[in-house]
Amino acid sequence: MLKLLCSALLVGCLASVAAYASARPGWVAQYQWSQYPEAWSKKIIALGQRLFFDPRLSGSGRTACATCHSPDFAYGDPRPVSISDGGEPGRRHAPSLLNVGMLPYLMWDGRFRSLEEQAFGPFQSGEMGISIKAAAARLSRDPNYRLQFFNVFGRPPSPDGIVAAMAAFERTLVTGNSRFQRFVLQNDERALAPLEKYGLEVFTGKGRCAGCHTIFSRRAPDFPLLTDFAFRNTGIGFSFEGFRDFGRGAVTSARKDYGAFRTPSLRNIAATGPYMHDGSFGTLEEVIAFYNAGGQPNPNQSPFLQPLGLTIQEKDSLIAFLYSLTDAEFQ
Repeated sequence: MLKLLCSALLVGCLASVAAYASARPGWVAQYQWSQYPEAWSKKIIALGQRLFFDPRLSGSGRTACATCHSPDFAYGDPRPVSISDGGEPGRRHAPSLLNVGMLPYLMWDGRFRSLEEQAFGPFQSGEMGISIKAAAARLSRDPNYRLQFFNVFGRPPSPDGIVAAMAAFERTLVTGNSRFQRFVLQNDERALAPLEKYGLEVFTGKGRCAGCHTIFSRRAPDFPLLTDFAFRNTGIGFSFEGFRDFGRGAVTSARKDYGAFRTPSLRNIAATGPYMHDGSFGTLEEVIAFYNAGGQPNPNQSPFLQPLGLTIQEKDSLIAFLYSLTDAEFQ
């Protein structure tokens, strides 16, 4: 019954797990791939991995990409908001990078369309405490880095090479072994407990979660990302003083987009708190209570939000289901 429900409501186009074994997964949209033909070679991935974890890319020499996107926290950040290399707190929570190569828009406000473009961002904003040109010059003084860049790009360290390599590594951060995935892709009825199956019914029914966190989307029809990639205003961050963060509105300059943020994937959601764009909720219980109450009313609030009237049992089952979205390595 649940399988039929998933198929009817959520574009249940199921795929073979064999797709994960390929170097360039077939279920990832073409537009998300690098302009660099080397982007899926082992050499560029190894270089990108080294750069991702190297604090020498920061002004102080203490901050790496992995500082805010740690593998210990499913490539996310346990802090409510990111902290810059200079110690200044940001405005937003650093989301997990798992499966990031499948997203059509990056950042909470969607201002970047590629991982290469996004990789320039922390240098341009001052988060890394150094310009990317200065970081490239620093790497050029390391003979091992010079050799590695020549082996990959045929030239010494450069800003373009840095972002191309890091983007190539980030595209390898693909996960796909949660119990829910076994349930929905491999027809493994034993993968979910009865309470979790009931939570799936709440998720796709009374809880209205699947209206935004679509299990199968048109952009990734064979892989359950649990997002439709759209931007919505839930009211988080709104007060009598207005919007603390304009979100998508700062990108489009459209007043209707003020306070709207990208709908995140729910994969590994239990391992990637705190939640919301500003990290304001520390637990899934808080998140569900917020949506159960209908969100925070404001002039731009999505009409999809409304009080749900979930019972204690329904909320408990929903949380149980969300835990089933966690991949084995992050449990």
